[in-house]
Amino acid sequence: MKARCNNLSAAGSLFTNVRWPKARKPRRAEVLSVLEAVIPWQELEDLIRPHYQADVRATGRPGYSLGMMIRCRIVQVFWSLSDDGTEAAILDSHATARFIGTDPWQPRPPSATKIRAFRQMLAERGLKSQFELAFEIAFIDAGLQFRVGEIREPVFRGYPKRGEQRDET
Repeated sequence: MKARCNNLSAAGSLFTNVRWPKARKPRRAEVLSVLEAVIPWQELEDLIRPHYQADVRATGRPGYSLGMMIRCRIVQVFWSLSDDGTEAAILDSHATARFIGTDPWQPRPPSATKIRAFRQMLAERGLKSQFELAFEIAFIDAGLQFRVGEIREPVFRGYPKRGEQRDET
């Protein structure tokens, strides 16, 4: 069998360019492409821009782009993720990393702390309901229904080792 060589462009990293030959598109990538097509991105940016200036301020460390933070919030809402879960989904999924507009290796995607701050800012400024309403109306206008899904992670609990008794107090 002949070895297949992937050409890596200077624009992308190894993570974004490696593909399995003749692989089908992952389910999450298909769902995210529907979100990409349906959601009114400019309307959401216009709604939130007066309240989020971290990416355009003249001094200090530049923040994450408003578009990236909106996409993080949509992933969080769509899959019922916590702030930490959203960060983990971005780091674990190539499709999610591309959807929010980053490569998980360069630059680093938003941390759970930044995602939490953005979520809290939406709630404090009264934008959360408008944000979610715009999201839902876009699906209705497209003739689509959606139900919030979940990404489940295994939970590990400590069990006594062989020969040890479990403390029942």
